[in-house]
Amino acid sequence: MELSQATLTVAMFVLSAITSGLVAFLIFLFQRTASNERDLMQHKLDAAEKYAHKNEINEIAGRLERKMDDLFKQFYDRK
Repeated sequence: MELSQATLTVAMFVLSAITSGLVAFLIFLFQRTASNERDLMQHKLDAAEKYAHKNEINEIAGRLERKMDDLFKQFYDRK
């Protein structure tokens, strides 16, 4: 079975078009992934700057509790 020159040309054109489309899609996909990663890192940075973390809240609550205990001790020691 022998293919004519025109058939081979069309087959090569179709295969090269498919390959080019896949390469273009992969380039787009990698660029989009990199963009999303940058956006996510920026969002994490913004969130870290704006909102308190659980550890910080626990530390503040602990300090507040110790201060209140000290004040109650001072108050009851005076009586």
